[in-house]
Amino acid sequence: MSKSTRIFFVADLHGSAVCWRKFINAAKVYKADVLLVGGDIAAKTLTPVLETNSGWTATSDGKRRTANSPEDLRALEATLRNEATVPFRTTSGAWQELVQTPGALDRTFEECSIVELKLWLDWARERLDTKASRLLLGLGNDDFTPMEDAIAADSVAELTDRRILRLDDGREVATLAYSNPTPWKTHRELSEADITWRVEEMASKLEHPESAIYNFHVPPFNTPLDIAPRLDKNLTKVMTAGGEPELSHVGSTAVRAALEQHHPMLGLHGHIHESRGRINFGRTLSINCGSAYSEGKLLGAVVDVNGSSVTSAVLTEG
Repeated sequence: MSKSTRIFFVADLHGSAVCWRKFINAAKVYKADVLLVGGDIAAKTLTPVLETNSGWTATSDGKRRTANSPEDLRALEATLRNEATVPFRTTSGAWQELVQTPGALDRTFEECSIVELKLWLDWARERLDTKASRLLLGLGNDDFTPMEDAIAADSVAELTDRRILRLDDGREVATLAYSNPTPWKTHRELSEADITWRVEEMASKLEHPESAIYNFHVPPFNTPLDIAPRLDKNLTKVMTAGGEPELSHVGSTAVRAALEQHHPMLGLHGHIHESRGRINFGRTLSINCGSAYSEGKLLGAVVDVNGSSVTSAVLTEG
């Protein structure tokens, strides 16, 4: 395991097509042996593109856009994808029926998210030199579990979530593709007890725990990596007397305990977009790469590992 390996790690792309393109293109820029996504691939919103008598119209983030030709429609949909929302062609009547039918909108969003993921994989297949860089994808709490099947069936990407992966240098990657409970009650959340059980099961299967990488979507609790605005019961930010958002630690106690107990070489995290940074737990370096997907900005980390050591770790932005 003396071979040096370079990993380019990102998380929380949330449907931003422009961030995905930057990520795939970064393989050559950073000369990365491994491209790793640490969860939350899917967008957070579905935007109806409504057919009208004169063309199509869509409203996203308060902006109303129109398209009067098939070319304009494709451009409109590309713009929406770059703004991290999924375009959905429909009519006003069909959309209202979808919204009013219990469960129908959620099912449609899930189906569209899988279609978008396959489009991303197709784009990567055309551009990524898989002989030079491996593409490893994992899910997060905002993703839909059936997306695992789409990744597992693909020829360009490898799913991190169902087994311990080995890199070409033999180093093991253990993945936790869930978060602890959140106020939003998202698709893939686990209790701290369940996280502990899953982590301990993975840890028991590692052959070389001292050189392992813990690719855990949720960051460790009570660190600079898990600070987020406190929310009230209406999911509104709690403000201080000075008018600033009140902050709190929202990471996982189970993840922190695992890092402190097992001392893997590296912990890679996301989930809390605004808590970009790094911290050491003894010999373990833990990184939250952060996310600025809504700005079309790709935040990441280039990490060089050799043997059981991290030789370099640089937070990136582009």
